Amino acid sequence: MSRFGISSLKKLIQNKNSSRALVVMAVILVLLAGVGVTAIRTQVADQQVMPVSGEIANDAEIAPLVFRSAYFSLERELNDSAVGWVPNDLMISPTAWFDNKENLQRGIIFATRGIINVFTTNFARSGSGEELNKHLLKAQTSSFPYAEDVWMFASSESRYKEGIKSINSYLKDLENDKAVFNVKTDDLYVLMNTLESLIEMPQSRLKTGVKSHFEADDAIYFAKGVCLVVRDVLNTVTRAYPELMNRGGKQNITVALETLDIIALFNPLYVFAGGNKIGDSMAPNQVQALASKLDITANRLRDVKLALDK
Repeated sequence: MSRFGISSLKKLIQNKNSSRALVVMAVILVLLAGVGVTAIRTQVADQQVMPVSGEIANDAEIAPLVFRSAYFSLERELNDSAVGWVPNDLMISPTAWFDNKENLQRGIIFATRGIINVFTTNFARSGSGEELNKHLLKAQTSSFPYAEDVWMFASSESRYKEGIKSINSYLKDLENDKAVFNVKTDDLYVLMNTLESLIEMPQSRLKTGVKSHFEADDAIYFAKGVCLVVRDVLNTVTRAYPELMNRGGKQNITVALETLDIIALFNPLYVFAGGNKIGDSMAPNQVQALASKLDITANRLRDVKLALDK
């Protein structure tokens, strides 16, 4: 810093009014930083599981609940998030710094796509030779596969909302006996296999693909997004089809849901990877801790799946 700059700074500090102004400015900056950190953490805080109340009497009640469970978390991000859909925000946008929120949403749409594929192909037709419902086909092949980072023309948000609208059009067809909803044990097996695979993908990434704090952060919140959707679907389907509890084992389902609840609550102030290479070997390994929770969930889902195959 030049002599002029140092001299000016000393005079500014020595002046009582200027010193007070500096203190006020410092306090304001600290408060703004605190508000910013709180806002970022709030955006990825605990997300409640999709509510399912009362007894489910028949297929007419099951179908809307089952399909809604696939997009419940996605719809919440599209309509209720204070910062909207973050993956397609431009770098100049303040929300571009919300990388935890971005990866949470990327995990949510990733899991939603996989589950919608199962529901469309297995739950919404009587057999493999039957034609797919046109509304579900549009949601499966056009709306939900759309890239999550598109902001111009047809934005990601508009395509995903279009997909939800297509599902509701299918449900109207179902009410008017123009569509099929037919779930067999084989279909539940396919669903459990898909839920297991969805969990295994971020689990593998956490175990083998994390090389820095930034990657750890991204991988953890992507995994959390996947788990939010898996939890909604597992909770709803087990309520709709009690035979899953009977054949797959009540303990397996209970432990899986409890573990998913723990993952949903995971929101550390700072992510430690506990590795010598990135300088925090004395800190707890939160990456491996979350990976172990995913491992428990995947194992329990596998047990349920294998029980259905007997």
